[in-house]
Amino acid sequence: MTPPSEAMAIQVSVIIPCFNVEAYIGPCLGSVMGQTHPVAETIVVDDGSTDNTIATVEAMIAAHPGHIRLIRGTHAGACAARNRGYREATGAWVQFLDADDRLLPEKIAGQVALVRTHPEAVAIIGNYVKEMPDGQTEEVRALHGEAWRGLIKTMLGTTSANLWRREALDAVSGWDEKLGSSQDYELLFRLMKPGGKLAFDPVPNTIVVKRAAGSISQSALKENWLRYIALRLAIRDHLRGQGADAFATELTELDQYLFMVIHVVAQDDLDLASDLYRRYLPKDFMPERSRAITARYLAAHRLLGFERAVRLGRLFKR
Repeated sequence: MTPPSEAMAIQVSVIIPCFNVEAYIGPCLGSVMGQTHPVAETIVVDDGSTDNTIATVEAMIAAHPGHIRLIRGTHAGACAARNRGYREATGAWVQFLDADDRLLPEKIAGQVALVRTHPEAVAIIGNYVKEMPDGQTEEVRALHGEAWRGLIKTMLGTTSANLWRREALDAVSGWDEKLGSSQDYELLFRLMKPGGKLAFDPVPNTIVVKRAAGSISQSALKENWLRYIALRLAIRDHLRGQGADAFATELTELDQYLFMVIHVVAQDDLDLASDLYRRYLPKDFMPERSRAITARYLAAHRLLGFERAVRLGRLFKR
């Protein structure tokens, strides 16, 4: 249990955006009420729910008077809801919590302790447990101590697992409300660009629930991958500007990640993927062997180039 004097020193506001999460918002809020570090406030921002989410939140407000505040709005997306919530918050640190996720009791206390030992940090990056629809769980670990490699490889926690400095969020104008994916990593990039430092929490005190996915159109999936590519191109430009020699390892790894995503895009739109390959990968680029890139593909790529190697791979699959 965090001593009262320490609890008062660092104020944490919890912001929960929600949209049609009646089955999840109760346990989510319950996990906040169970934190050993008392939170300054819990703000639920409803994003235009049409199910029983509001009624469930109001029941939790009645059960915990003075601890939960509800803001109601029209459907504008999770990033807009997060921005509205944190801008009305009073805490110096912000716990963004997706409404279907849960915090274990020591989550905020453990990360507040890291705030004290890393006063320069703009965010605390946390490991988390991914809970699948069938009940299976898997621990997801951040790439500790290697911020840029972690950003490139999507290994810097996730929205609910991290703790965010309010002042740093204000400095970069918060979440980008136009983005449909990659929002948390795009935000981390903007926090890191001016020199923002990260601290790392090795304890997986967050449960991130993966709900059964509905169907997603190929065009929507392609847009997600294009946003993924665009963010890494921006990261590459930034690191090159800081000095290519200083970030040689990160830049080499980034090109390999770009290739892997372009290779995925090629399965649905080879013309687009070929254009991306020509525009964004070095002329002498060679992919590395991985689980998705076989030795046979590498040989074909070396002899025939990207586009013909993909076409040959399709023939073998048939």
